[in-house]
Amino acid sequence: MNSPIDSWLTPPISTALFWVALAACVVAQYFIMRAVFRVLPAAPANSDVPVPRRWAEIVQVILPIAGLAALFYGAWRAMNPA
Repeated sequence: MNSPIDSWLTPPISTALFWVALAACVVAQYFIMRAVFRVLPAAPANSDVPVPRRWAEIVQVILPIAGLAALFYGAWRAMNPA
């Protein structure tokens, strides 16, 4: 299959794009994890704002990391067949 994208998306370019995307996701996940694992100030006793459940926030951070790792692994395997 020859498509217009095949003419400019050579293996070195696709590898560079892969690593740039991986780096961007790592940086984004770092800041998400930093926000989740920060120490929250104690809420006032009479506050009507619900306190977030810590375990739910951690799960919502870990699941996307696992999914992204699986996707990047699959993409790498597709780009570099053994």
